[in-house]
Amino acid sequence: MNDFITNGPISDWNDHDAFWQRDFSNRPYGAEDNYGIFRPAYRFGYDLYGDHAGTAFNDLSDDELRNRWDAYPERGELSWDRARDAARDAYARRDIDPAPRLETVIDKD
Repeated sequence: MNDFITNGPISDWNDHDAFWQRDFSNRPYGAEDNYGIFRPAYRFGYDLYGDHAGTAFNDLSDDELRNRWDAYPERGELSWDRARDAARDAYARRDIDPAPRLETVIDKD
């Protein structure tokens, strides 16, 4: 896996995955567990942002999120109550660090 973790725009799940693999134990919910337990929740939050870009996580219906989580095939044994904070973190990280739009990085001179 790529060891480089960018502080700039993040364009794909692999960059997010590398970040969370290193940082999850610093989160209150991750101190006692291993990354593999929370990885599906991070991926869920990452993918969720793709469906709700521009909407704050806390503005989404918790009941709807719980239902989507319960139907998420990769969730493992992690309940929504335990997954919520990790999903919210991944959603928020993608929200504050989106990939740049192509037209903003091309010099238009």
